[in-house]
Amino acid sequence: MNHILSVKGIIGITEKYLNMRLNRSAAALSYFLIMTLFPMLICVQWILGVFGENIVTFLEEMSSIIPSGVLSIIEDYLGYTGSQSNGLLFIGIITAIYTGAAAFRMLSDSLREIFESRGGSDAARFAFSFVYAIAFLVAVYLFAIIVLAGRWLITLLEPVFEMIDSIDLIDLAYLWNWFRFVILDVLSAGMLYVIYYFSAWRSPYRMKILPGAVIGSVLFTVVSGVFSWFISSSVRYSTIYGSLASVIILMLWLYILSNIIFIGALVNKELSDHRNDPKMKLHTDIHSFIKKKQ
Repeated sequence: MNHILSVKGIIGITEKYLNMRLNRSAAALSYFLIMTLFPMLICVQWILGVFGENIVTFLEEMSSIIPSGVLSIIEDYLGYTGSQSNGLLFIGIITAIYTGAAAFRMLSDSLREIFESRGGSDAARFAFSFVYAIAFLVAVYLFAIIVLAGRWLITLLEPVFEMIDSIDLIDLAYLWNWFRFVILDVLSAGMLYVIYYFSAWRSPYRMKILPGAVIGSVLFTVVSGVFSWFISSSVRYSTIYGSLASVIILMLWLYILSNIIFIGALVNKELSDHRNDPKMKLHTDIHSFIKKKQ
């Protein structure tokens, strides 16, 4: 992991990113993510409505990592579609799975190129893309339910906490606000791990998967937070782009997130190249020989 933080590691990742033209892949992936986002919102809106929650209010609680322009376009979209329609829910699920599967196939092809994976059944990858799209929807639902359950639990146990002098409800609520992002990081790291793992399944190299998944997950939160802060601090976007400002912000945000997915994969690739480097193998063999002699 120290290699990734070194100048040589950063240069290696940058060169791989430029040589593979992953900026184009990120642009294509962001397009598919936009196509997946809106039907997925219909599904999330429905399940939150079952619990008496409003999705816009729910997303506004995540405003520190979701840009205000994105929240604006989501609010307009959900206001147009309405809520609690079983027919609309069915259309949302089918569309989200179909477009999500297409996004996964596009992403998987780019990752297989990064990991130099070869072979495998195209039919199996096509079928698995739908499995992953369903799993992604389930993960989104789990995150929403966990966040809601945590808030309900604090409210439910409030009389008990008030009887304990050592527990401050304000501090507890503050800790929970931060703990939500921990849950988000864990879920996103798990999803990235699965994507990287199956994309590197037939790679000729021994590939580390977890480091890139963890780094990608952390970058999701950090970069989204910085981007959200930057957008909220600027008042020029609406002046320059008018009504298109929210759409442009959404596309740029998804493009950044798409790049982060590929950066996480490049971290794994760089670690693999570093470990398989002849000099590193010689160093490892010498270290193992000395350790055995001791």
